[in-house]
Formats: sequence, structure tokens, C-alpha cells
Amino acid sequence: MSTPSIEKTLTSKETFIFKDLTGPHFNPIWHFHPEFQISYIAKGEGTRFVGDHVHNFKEGDLVLTGPNLPHLWRSEDSYFEPKSNLTTRGLVIYFDHDLISRNLLEREEFFIINKLIEHSHRGIEFYGDVPSKVCELLIQIADERGFKRIIKLLEILDLLANSKEFSLLTSPSYINSFKGGDSEKMSLVYDYVMSNFKNKIALDEVAEMLNMTTSSFCRYFKPRANKTFTRFVNEIRIGHARKLLLEDNFNISQISYECGFNALSNFNRQFKSITELSPHEYRQKFFDIQSNDD
Repeated sequence: MSTPSIEKTLTSKETFIFKDLTGPHFNPIWHFHPEFQISYIAKGEGTRFVGDHVHNFKEGDLVLTGPNLPHLWRSEDSYFEPKSNLTTRGLVIYFDHDLISRNLLEREEFFIINKLIEHSHRGIEFYGDVPSKVCELLIQIADERGFKRIIKLLEILDLLANSKEFSLLTSPSYINSFKGGDSEKMSLVYDYVMSNFKNKIALDEVAEMLNMTTSSFCRYFKPRANKTFTRFVNEIRIGHARKLLLEDNFNISQISYECGFNALSNFNRQFKSITELSPHEYRQKFFDIQSNDD
């Protein structure tokens, strides 16, 4: 993963494009672009980064990101192994402001669409039955041509705008402060953490990778990630812990050490700080929901 590279996804003649992306893993480059992006994960799992947000993703993940909001869906390490036969699939739409003019967004009929556009600047995750409905429309778009494609996209936006089951991803204070020259440095840091979070990560070693002192690295990292380096590492670790807790193959003490925490008390404290639940409460909540669904 890297500091965002700046991309342009649409040509001057396009209002939006649809891509059905399949491959051994998702694009590992941390990037942003001036278009809005609707992303549905049809296959694959890993860690989702949007601005200063870090969370797991799996099949059925549906997110809308606004213009110039850095993002990355990083596949699990197993997808990058040389002999891996794992594959991923993402259904993605890119569209820009020209699709719906600012003049239209100010009209009463477009009030909820305007709210959706405003929220997208923080990134929005949708859940409930909306992701599966959007998936169906995305698949249909692939077979449409001309204005019918626009109609399908408007149907998707209407579904998203009327959904009550969503959460905003980045913190309200998040600002994209990345510069082009940051790319290589942040790439080294993020990739190193994703590969080594299960072990002890020494701050001075990470700083040395960038030819920085420990204090200068901390000053460098915090405004770009909108959090301290320690907090970032803990979020990666807790994200992995969430996944293990839902699999129910380990007890909480085992999960603590599997995720790089040397003390169970620290694991419990960090888990509650990030999720507002204890590991036991988090696991119990999941199984309660699963029992109710059954």
C-alpha cells in the first residue's frame, strides 16, 4: 500500500464507466482520483482503507467514495503468495459531477441525492439488503448501452440515497494532505505494517527505512494518516482480531497473541478503544445476530 497516487479514470467524452475487475488480488496501490466511485466486492477479502478509516472487507462489501478521497482494498496476504489460486472480483463504477449538475442538486427533487453526494466525501459503507440490489443493477449495466446505462446508474444512486443502513467511514476532521512525493515513503510503511503486524514493530526500524529519525517520522506520519503510527498499527491488529473472533477457532487469549499483542490486558484495552466493545462482547454480538437470522 502506498500514499495515494493521483489517477484520472474518465476521458472528456465519458460521464461514467463501469468495470468488472477480476484478478489474483485487488489493486494494491493506495490512490485517489477526481471521480466518485461505487465499489462492490463480489469476491475476495482483506483490509479496506478509506482516508483514515481501516476495516476488514469481504464479499458483499459496498462503498461509495467521493472525489479525491484516498482508498484501497488490500487483499489478504494469502492472495499474493506465488502459488495462490485465489481470485478476486470487484464491480466498480466511476462517475463525475457532470452526471448531475450542481443546479439540479439544489432542486427539491434532488435533496436526498445531494445529501448522498455530501456524505460521499467521507466515504459511505452500505449494508442490509442494499448491496445485493446494487450488485444486480451493476451486472445489468454491463449489458446496457447509451442512455439506458445512465438510467441504471440513477437507479443505483436512488437506492443508495434512500438507504437508512449505512455508516460514514472517515472521521469528520479528515483532510487529504498527501503529496505526490509521499508515495514511495508511505508505500514502504504501509506494506511493512501489513506484513509484520503479528510481530513486534519497532518504531525506530520503520523510521530508518525512510532515512528519518523516530521523532521526524512521527511528525511526518500523523498528518498524512490523521492518527499516530501506534494507533494505525493497533487498528490493523484489531481488524485482524475482528476476523478471528468471528471464526470462533481461537479463544480470546490466543487471538491476542496472534494479532501481535504481548499482553491480554493491552489487547482488551485497545480493542475496546477502537470498537467500543470488549472482544467478548464483539464475538457475542455477532453470534446473537447470527442466531436471530437463523
